[in-house]
Amino acid sequence: MKKICVIGAGKIGRTINAYLKLQGHEVFLVDSNPNIKNAIHIDANDEQAVSEFIKDKDIVVSSAPYNVNITIADSCAAHDVAYFDLTEDVEVCQHIKNLKTDTFMMPQCGLAPGAVNIIAADLIKQFSRVDKVKMRVGALPMYTANSMAYYLTWSTSGLINEYVNEVDVISGGKHIKAQPLDGLETIYIDGNRYEAFNTSGGVATMCETFKDKVYNMSYKTIRYPGHHDSMKFLLEDLNLKHNKEKFIDLFDQEVPYTTKDVVVMFITVIGQKDGILQELTYHKKIYGDKALNGIQKTTASGVCAVVEAYAEGKLSGKGFQCQEDVPFEVFTSNKFGKLYEQE
Repeated sequence: MKKICVIGAGKIGRTINAYLKLQGHEVFLVDSNPNIKNAIHIDANDEQAVSEFIKDKDIVVSSAPYNVNITIADSCAAHDVAYFDLTEDVEVCQHIKNLKTDTFMMPQCGLAPGAVNIIAADLIKQFSRVDKVKMRVGALPMYTANSMAYYLTWSTSGLINEYVNEVDVISGGKHIKAQPLDGLETIYIDGNRYEAFNTSGGVATMCETFKDKVYNMSYKTIRYPGHHDSMKFLLEDLNLKHNKEKFIDLFDQEVPYTTKDVVVMFITVIGQKDGILQELTYHKKIYGDKALNGIQKTTASGVCAVVEAYAEGKLSGKGFQCQEDVPFEVFTSNKFGKLYEQE
């Protein structure tokens, strides 16, 4: 049993808290909002308060907004407390990577980044030469009745971050930057038509890890047809990409949340395997239910799988830890990671 601090009591944070308690850990849920019951009220921007509270814990999991993760990570490094987060923000991840510490630090857990990178890396390792890696993931409402074919299923601030920040890709064997919303493509999964386009963060550190081993690699977000055009209008024509607060306020006021959602994962690797050109594919759909929506299940399960593996001694290391270094068999060795096993 470990003493674990979960910072951020939103929908994902509360789910992580409940999941880890089921494993018998002593879990402390922390949030700055004094109106949240059953939480310890600490402002994550207050480094001294965070540092004082986490110093005797074994593990910290941050499900707080990405902009407070640097404070939390610095405190964990100072007190040798293992650190996990859900961030898709590249700058936060780079800060953690640059910390001079022997403390186990694993940012970018969850679904994407997180599970998608572990799965893709497992496929890549089965090839002698890799020509193309495509990672496509989307959290979609089961039903939509608006022109942008989208309802909110998770954080608006996280959503806009993915839509406006530069995107890491490997093209022609070189790690380069691409523009968000570019690379629009049509894909068919189980006979259903979707669109996918470049978004930031989902590829995590894989482009750096595999730049000399993979010829082309990309991560794109899956949406229903028509969503891309709506986002281009809002972010570029109306210039909301330079006014994130207005975008967040607009979405939070006018775009409803839904608990009836589905997470669609489609990962494919093409290359040389057993002397011939082959393709390996991972595909899974994970649906929400009355208790939890799909994005809560997948994100909480993704981070809890690696936290539990660390708690069991199956993951170890010093300093920054990449998602792609987590063996798939370790990731799926506990009840949380089993969500990602293919039938």
